[in-house]
Amino acid sequence: MAGCTGIWEVGLSIEAHDWLEHLRDVRRLSDSTIRSYRRDLASWSAFLGEQGLTDLDAGQSEARMFMARMSSRHMASATVNRRLSALKGYYEWRRRRIPGTVNPFLSSRTVKKGRRLPGYLTHEEIEVFLDSTGLDFAGLRDKVLFELLYSTGCRVGEICSLNVVDVVRRQVRVRGKGDKERMVFIGSRAAEALDNYLPLRLEHSAEDPDSRQALILDLRGERLTSRGVYYLIRRYAAITGMAKKVTPHTFRHSFATHVLDEGADIRTVQELLGHASLSTTQIYTHTGIERIKQVYRLSHPHAKRTVNTGGNNA
Repeated sequence: MAGCTGIWEVGLSIEAHDWLEHLRDVRRLSDSTIRSYRRDLASWSAFLGEQGLTDLDAGQSEARMFMARMSSRHMASATVNRRLSALKGYYEWRRRRIPGTVNPFLSSRTVKKGRRLPGYLTHEEIEVFLDSTGLDFAGLRDKVLFELLYSTGCRVGEICSLNVVDVVRRQVRVRGKGDKERMVFIGSRAAEALDNYLPLRLEHSAEDPDSRQALILDLRGERLTSRGVYYLIRRYAAITGMAKKVTPHTFRHSFATHVLDEGADIRTVQELLGHASLSTTQIYTHTGIERIKQVYRLSHPHAKRTVNTGGNNA
C-alpha cells in the first residue's frame, strides 16, 4: 500500500492505516507512539477476527469483552489505558469521516492506575556507570550518552534524535512529544565528554546525510537507535554488577529526583522534562517524601518506639 511505509500491518483495515498516517503526518506523533497504536489496533482486529467480525461491525458488547479479556490477562493498567485511548481515538476520527459510524468504546472507562514511584539511581550509582566507560570511540560515545541522559533528563528517543547542531555550548535544543521544542542544559562534565567525543565522531560517521548530522552514532557510524541505547545500558548494568533494573528512563527519573532534592522549582523541572501536565512531574516529589518518611522512622524516638495503648488505670 503506497504511502504506508512503516505503518502497514497485515489484518488492519484501510481506515485504520489512514488513521495511523493521520497521526504521523498531521498530528506529528512520535514513531514509538505510532508503533504502539498500530499494535493496539492489530490486537483489537485479531480479537474481532475470532468472532468473525470487522472493526466496522463491532459494538459495545465486543468492546466490553475486549476490555474483560485484557483484565483477565492481568495486563498493566498503563497498557490497558493506552489501548483504550487508541481505540477511542480511532473510532472518533472514523466517526467524523464516515456518517453513522458508532464508537463502541465511548462508554468504556480507563483503569485506575496504582501509584508507582519511579526507580532511580543514587549519585554513587550514576558515578559507577560513568566511570565504567573506556577511552576508545565506543567508550567515549557511551560516556557522552550517559552524561546527556543524566544531565538533561531527556527521553531516550529525544537523545537519539539529537543532531550536532542542536548542541550550542551548554544548551541543547530538544524535539519532544508532539514535535514540541524545548531547551535543556548540560553540565561541565557532559560538555567535557562531548569535547572528547566529537573529533572521533567525525571520523566514524557514515556517508549518508542523516549519519553526518546525528550526534550519537553506533559502531557502524549511523545514528544510534533507542533499542541500541537499551542494549548498552543493560550491558553496562551487567558489567558493573548493578542490582537495580536500569533503563534509559531510570536516568530521567534520577535527573528529576536529584534536581528536586537540591531545591529546584517543580515548574522548572516540568519544563526541563517536557511534561505537559504538572501532575506528571509531581510524582518525583513523592519519591522525596518517601525517603523523608524512612529517615523519620529510623531516627525519631517516637517513630521507633512501640506505644502501649493498653488501659492505664492511673
